[in-house]
Amino acid sequence: MRRKKLLPTPEILAISVQNISKTFRPRSKNPVQALKNVTFAVPKGEVVGLIGPNGAGKSTLLRILLGFLDADEGKVALFEHDPESLMARRLTGYQGDSQFRTPTLTVQTFLELHAHLLNLNGSAKDNIDTLLKEFNLSNASNFSLSSLSKGMRQKLELVLAFLGTPRLVFLDEPTASLDPPSVFELRDFLEVRKKTGVTVFFSSHNLSEVENVCDRVLFISNGAVLADYDMKKRKRGFLEKAFRTHLMEKASS
Repeated sequence: MRRKKLLPTPEILAISVQNISKTFRPRSKNPVQALKNVTFAVPKGEVVGLIGPNGAGKSTLLRILLGFLDADEGKVALFEHDPESLMARRLTGYQGDSQFRTPTLTVQTFLELHAHLLNLNGSAKDNIDTLLKEFNLSNASNFSLSSLSKGMRQKLELVLAFLGTPRLVFLDEPTASLDPPSVFELRDFLEVRKKTGVTVFFSSHNLSEVENVCDRVLFISNGAVLADYDMKKRKRGFLEKAFRTHLMEKASS
């Protein structure tokens, strides 16, 4: 008897986006279409960059991927789960620009509170200590949040994004307030995390840094993804040339 060939099991995607659109103030005289039929997929273990001019739709797309905002049409899935589901939230981390400040809460206590919410239990201390060391914040563990410099607060947001064991991390302008040594630390950190299978979605205006860390780059403009670049073997400066080309095409259209 012949044995039937087993078909390979399709790999679960870290991010699946199918034809999503979003319009703000749709019933007003001046509706704003922020996203137009956006479709793309991100396999597990990739670092994918998102670039585009101001007002292109980057923030709206991130908010929809994170489950903070509903799309008007289309479907989004994170590891085959709805972004708003508890399972998706357990699997994801997020670094944004909502830097919390208070003189009564230390860095250590702040992270311990979040570790408790993540139900890390006995692994919390080691996890926090390791992340603080990797982002060179160990000496600041007893500082109050309001006493941190802007760059240190940015690094704390990154620590928070990777707290626990997220399998997918969204980074929104992660290098904006970092000095060069801290940028190098983040680059090395992401390379290590990528080797463990962590997926990173990296939105930034820093084209050179996107080139340094990303496997693929999505270019978005006027709410539409115009290009999906494979960054393997691309020459340095490729993204700047591509960005300029898209802007020239937009100006001439």
